Amino acid sequence: MESEIRGIQKKCIQILDIVDEICRKHQIKYSLCGGSVVGAHLYQGCLPWDDDVDLMMTRENYNKFLSIVKQELPEGFSVHNYQLSDIYWSLFTKIINDNTTIVQNDGTVSGVFLDITVYDKIPDNYKRKEDIFLWKVSQVVSIGKVNEKSLKSIIRNLILTAFFKDKSRYYRFFQKRVEKNGNTSKYHYSELFGAFCNTLPYEPEIFENYIEIQFEGKLYMVVKDYIKYLQTRYNRTDFREPKEKQVASHYQYVDFNVSYKDYRADNNEKDTRSNENKG
Repeated sequence: MESEIRGIQKKCIQILDIVDEICRKHQIKYSLCGGSVVGAHLYQGCLPWDDDVDLMMTRENYNKFLSIVKQELPEGFSVHNYQLSDIYWSLFTKIINDNTTIVQNDGTVSGVFLDITVYDKIPDNYKRKEDIFLWKVSQVVSIGKVNEKSLKSIIRNLILTAFFKDKSRYYRFFQKRVEKNGNTSKYHYSELFGAFCNTLPYEPEIFENYIEIQFEGKLYMVVKDYIKYLQTRYNRTDFREPKEKQVASHYQYVDFNVSYKDYRADNNEKDTRSNENKG
């Protein structure tokens, strides 16, 4: 398990080096994010049990990155989100190593990946509440229909069928709404396009000043006051995890030598044969 995790980390760092090179070439600011910041702070590298690398960008930097990333990525790597991909409707961006396979705990199959999340300017007024409401809707749309028989679930599924068949259409509406509200002089930053409930307001200074930090033997970008960032994100001052939480959280299977597309095709064929045999 430890050798597998380290193998995943090395593949993630390979993607990080690609993204870092692209960002420096085009004067795009990014920062290590979440557990990757904790790892840089405590270990000068990945947390020993962490099975991914996370980055974050402000909307301005993020949009600039998305405008050039497809033509800048080397062969064997791809970008996926609701703006740029037809096969992965993520609210945030994944850069994937196409020649590897990783099966996540929820059964999702992809290549080993690096996540990039975006932080938006949210006004310090009533509109912020509206944006958080739209964020909550985005989470429902992202999860989709549920296989439950309760009245609440039935109503939820009917609403999704009637109004939110096209996920990307809602995401794009939400993005325009948030970007429009970002034109204000008094604001916080917030992660409204993430995978989890992280609508916490971050002080503007956190995302508007950057330094470099040692991470896996190389210098990468990070927000200057990354301690304040971590304190806001985790609502604590000690970032060490207890032993029971020092576990890989994302994957159940990994293969560094097989393309995830080949893995999917092979397993779909096996499932077909199994169903035929049962019939």
